[in-house]
Amino acid sequence: MQAKRMARIPVVAVVGLPDCGKTTLLEQLLPELKGRGLRIGTIKHHVHEFAMDTPGKDTWRHKQAGADAVVLASPTGIGLVRDTDRDLGVDELVTRYLNDADLVITEGYKHTRLPKIEVYRRELHPTPLPGRNTTWLAMVSAEPPDNLEIPCFAPDQTRELADFLVQHQQKMLAQTSPTGRSYIHLEVDGQPVPLNRFAASLLRRGIKGMIASLRGCGRPRKIALSITEGDGNSSQNGDDFGHAD
Repeated sequence: MQAKRMARIPVVAVVGLPDCGKTTLLEQLLPELKGRGLRIGTIKHHVHEFAMDTPGKDTWRHKQAGADAVVLASPTGIGLVRDTDRDLGVDELVTRYLNDADLVITEGYKHTRLPKIEVYRRELHPTPLPGRNTTWLAMVSAEPPDNLEIPCFAPDQTRELADFLVQHQQKMLAQTSPTGRSYIHLEVDGQPVPLNRFAASLLRRGIKGMIASLRGCGRPRKIALSITEGDGNSSQNGDDFGHAD
């Protein structure tokens, strides 16, 4: 029997000209996304020869002795150094090493078709990256170029940028969720709330189990639930727990 195809993990590339602040942006953005419950993977694209291990360390000695792959394992994390005969594509990297992430953010890959957020600093470069096209989602800049037709965030608007990325992540999951696979989307007070796979499964199963016990519900394809607390001044309309089979 053919295994079920998993929904594709959303990937966004942070791009920009040299020294524009891509890594600094990621350092500020990642805690915001983690605080929203997302599991985040990152990929740093490096075009030069790979060197990460420390000369003289045991893992370095393993590698120098001829190991094709070396894993450093500890109770709090693992590290992997392995040879490759080519520059692996983003999809392959995500599938092999980041397949439990809710969102993957790359630093680099500006020449790919990945959705992009450009970091632009006018004081360093008179113009942003050339060739901006429909893959550009947004820009981060204190002085954006004139007639910019995509959303722009100031460098200190990491919270707003995180909200923007959460909305993009939810949209991408909805678009790439394969037929026959349930998808769940939650909003609270009009703001999307990211759900990791465990939380989404728990919520989906609980709601579907409750509805299954109600007369006349049959096998619903889409379930919408709205809950209003207090005096009704704060409400959530159309929380969409969609495509439950």
